[in-house]
Amino acid sequence: MEAAVMRKVAWRLVPFLSLGYLINALDRFNVSIAALTMNKALGLSATAYGLGAGAFFFSYVLFQVPANLVLARLGARTWLSLIMATWGICSAATAFVAGERSFIAVRVLLGVAEAGFFPGVAYYMTCWFPARHRGRAMGIFFSCAAVAGVLGTPLSANLLRLDGVFGIQSWQWVFLVEGPPAVVLALFGRSLLCNRPSEANFLNPAERAWLQSTLDEEAAVKAGSGRSLWSALASRQIVVLTLAYMGINYGLYAMVFFMPLIIKAMGVSNTAVGYVLIVPNLAGMVGTVLLTRSSDRFGERIWHLVIPLLLGGAGAAAAGFWFGNVYLVVAALSFSLFGAAAGIPLFWNLPTAFLGTAGAAGSVALINSIGTSQGYLAPQITGWLRDLTGGYTAPLLLTGAVLVVAAGLVLASGIAVHLRVPAERLDG
Repeated sequence: MEAAVMRKVAWRLVPFLSLGYLINALDRFNVSIAALTMNKALGLSATAYGLGAGAFFFSYVLFQVPANLVLARLGARTWLSLIMATWGICSAATAFVAGERSFIAVRVLLGVAEAGFFPGVAYYMTCWFPARHRGRAMGIFFSCAAVAGVLGTPLSANLLRLDGVFGIQSWQWVFLVEGPPAVVLALFGRSLLCNRPSEANFLNPAERAWLQSTLDEEAAVKAGSGRSLWSALASRQIVVLTLAYMGINYGLYAMVFFMPLIIKAMGVSNTAVGYVLIVPNLAGMVGTVLLTRSSDRFGERIWHLVIPLLLGGAGAAAAGFWFGNVYLVVAALSFSLFGAAAGIPLFWNLPTAFLGTAGAAGSVALINSIGTSQGYLAPQITGWLRDLTGGYTAPLLLTGAVLVVAAGLVLASGIAVHLRVPAERLDG
């Protein structure tokens, strides 16, 4: 029964949520392609662009915990659908910015709109997938961020070719075309999503009972540890892991927001940039799927996170050393994203196993909001170092170093003894 039930749940929820995350990532990061012409049109320096790109995360961090508390009250069916519609409108509105201030303002509003989606889905997954199945589901979900890069970068780059059509500038087309799909997807949310297994009419009564009892048993085991939510959050393991999560986010956001500008700085045309970036984004997608499946299959969590982060750090540093040779830089960035892109879904196996489900909505959102604060700092630091040094070598070397430090922090956390995943292989 287990395999059949989880297959039904996965086919019902994962495609819709994953498509939502694909559009979410596209609307969050398409500014990096738009910047190829937007920065000049609006007179933005690399520092100013980094400030605006990172401003998204200022509100994104502040509103994650409140958004997940609202989700717990309203239910995922209503709340996630509303979030999708709102961020789609905000993304499309970016086409109407006129300078640095309005660019920052609309990015802040987009951060408010998107704040509840990722932590909401991370919590929602705990309500539907037992631990031995959750890593695989989250791996597919997270891989869609890389799919957004594979499909979105050439789409966005080709939209830049519409410069002047209907009097609309090239960079404006990116937001006007890529924002509305989130609104359309939101229309299907209420019919496809269910708040809890007991409401799942796509499962028969026996299947609903098995799934709910399995989830309840896991919750009881974790609740029985005697550790309260706040004592767990204040523990050395969670503090160190949160610092590691900050490092993972710094590395990813520093690369994602500046990869198009890095490639263009080596003499590649705007349209070609979109196609060149398919390679590292595809590597990130493949790495995320393979590494998360491997972690679930063998029931091993620590080294499945540490080794990819070390690969990510080495690749980013190599790109810095080889800056100027587009072939070597693309190869190094591909190597880096193969490891680093899997870092976030692999990371969440650790604190969720340690914390349990008591207060999970708030705890996931709190840890994520602290870690994701690096999305605010990474683009600014990268842009500032680019303007200060006149190139991307220093920013890439710093990115590589931060990812290596994050790997060391995971090892230093000592959280392995608290993991609930059995050591033997998991074939479920």
